Amino acid sequence: MKTLYLLLLCSLAMNAALAAQEDDVRAAGQKWVTGISKGDPDYMVSLYADDAILHGTISPVLREGHALIREYFAALSSPPTMDFVEPQHIRVYGDVAVNTGNYETRIGNNPPVKLRYSFVYHKVGSEWLIIDHHSSRMPE
Repeated sequence: MKTLYLLLLCSLAMNAALAAQEDDVRAAGQKWVTGISKGDPDYMVSLYADDAILHGTISPVLREGHALIREYFAALSSPPTMDFVEPQHIRVYGDVAVNTGNYETRIGNNPPVKLRYSFVYHKVGSEWLIIDHHSSRMPE
């Protein structure tokens, strides 16, 4: 009985730790969503690892590294507003996490556009940095 109790406690502790990591990844995604509406390319680049890859929605160019990622965000004509559409599908594998799902963007008074995304994060110190990001328009 004592062993069963210890196993149950360990399981609960592991579930709590995993939930906390998922919350941290969700918060990292929210930083991205909030940041893109600021229109600050340097802030956006700070969310990506040095060797990150971005395959963005509005460019056919696969962007590797901070310089090309900054160029992508600097080219946005006006900052869009973005919101994640729940559910976000977050999976954590040690110091790597994947967040896949959909978001909705709006530029100015234009109608919203639905996009799909995949973010891959690597935990560096206490921060989850984007190492791979793909975004594309939802098929209609």
